[in-house]
Amino acid sequence: MSALVKVQIVIKDACILFDLIDLKLLASFYNLNLVVMTTPQVLSEITDETQMAEIDQYIQNGQLKIDHFDSLEAIVEIVDNNPGLSFTDASVLELANRIDATILSSDKSLRNESQRRGIVVRGMLWILEELYIQKIVELELLLEKLKQYPTINKRAPKTEIENLKKKYSS
Repeated sequence: MSALVKVQIVIKDACILFDLIDLKLLASFYNLNLVVMTTPQVLSEITDETQMAEIDQYIQNGQLKIDHFDSLEAIVEIVDNNPGLSFTDASVLELANRIDATILSSDKSLRNESQRRGIVVRGMLWILEELYIQKIVELELLLEKLKQYPTINKRAPKTEIENLKKKYSS
């Protein structure tokens, strides 16, 4: 079965949410064939009321599921063993590990530790490409969002963005 058809469980960090909101792609993201979960700790990082209101509609309609079954001991152990990770990062890692899920994250420390543990990690560029592959956005919009991405997120991977733009511009 193709990865495009299979429903995937994805956990995301606040950075991904912020990028989706800033790129005005949050609604499009929820058209992907994914089961999306996050932790209360990730939600607590959203301090902007407008952003929270936008995200809350997806929580209310069940498209963004909040996991309340975390193990505090497991999260603390992850933090203790990985000083580069925040408590929020550790909560995402604990959830992904517990339910065998893919993590959506832009955070380098979280990506590195996840990969070390054998957990698949995807980022914003994967989301953008999936939106195009699954015909949720047109090519013109994909290229426009790839151009906008480094302007809304200064830590966006510029080389990878350029490679993706070249891949779809030819």
